[in-house]
Amino acid sequence: MSLSDWERRALAEMEQELRREDPPFAHRIDALNASPCHQGPQRFACQVSACEVVCVFLTVVMLTGLCVLVILTAGHRQAPPPSQIRVTGTATGEPSAPPGGHARTPQPAASP
Repeated sequence: MSLSDWERRALAEMEQELRREDPPFAHRIDALNASPCHQGPQRFACQVSACEVVCVFLTVVMLTGLCVLVILTAGHRQAPPPSQIRVTGTATGEPSAPPGGHARTPQPAASP
């Protein structure tokens, strides 16, 4: 889309007015326009040094290690020794069968 003659004249008048009122600014704009323009996606990309890349990488590794350590230690609870675990039946209050074993039958008391 090209500019009309009226728009071109208006822009030329504004440029002349700018050059007359602020010559240092006009020189800076001319210098920017004269500098080589980068093409493609790298035009606006900032430059990153190798030191910055290494620092970011080490930070990510340390934070990942910290997260793994917290997750591994948070889920680790100490269970009481098996001798202190007492499982009772729901209805009678009698001990139920030990896990993986057979239920014991009560022995009659010995008579003298």
